[in-house]
Amino acid sequence: MIKRAAFWPTAIIGVLAVTVVANGFLFYEANRSDGAAIESDYYRKAVDWDSTVAQAGRNRQLGWTVDASLSESGRLEARVRSADGSTIEGAVVAVEGFPIAFADGTFSTVLGATGAHEYDAAVRLVHRGLHELRFSVTKGADRYTAVLRGIPGTPFAPKT
Repeated sequence: MIKRAAFWPTAIIGVLAVTVVANGFLFYEANRSDGAAIESDYYRKAVDWDSTVAQAGRNRQLGWTVDASLSESGRLEARVRSADGSTIEGAVVAVEGFPIAFADGTFSTVLGATGAHEYDAAVRLVHRGLHELRFSVTKGADRYTAVLRGIPGTPFAPKT
């Protein structure tokens, strides 16, 4: 049995030890490679918000759409259509993608044009589950952006 005089110092040391262990656990969890994804370069994106809003207006003017699918094996296919529904050929189609729930597994690539009015590329999928694809389509002086979400193996839809 602990003497009454030694109880308070032992209790204080115990509380401090629990605090150190809890903080160590939180530090470990926050720095795990499969932790939650954090928006890259978020400060610059916040500063450039006006250009993001202007691009959204330009997207509406162009009326283009991007249809994309991502297979479970990592094959990304996209089709870009104009406002009248015709396919847009000869564009530069770049994409950034990442799994929503994980910090690792991001990818960035430029899709190559195929003969079937599509663009495609092979990407490395690290995780299953919900992914976000951020497209930037440039043809001449026109630039269109789109953000799609979906699960590999199913059609991707515009982020709402």
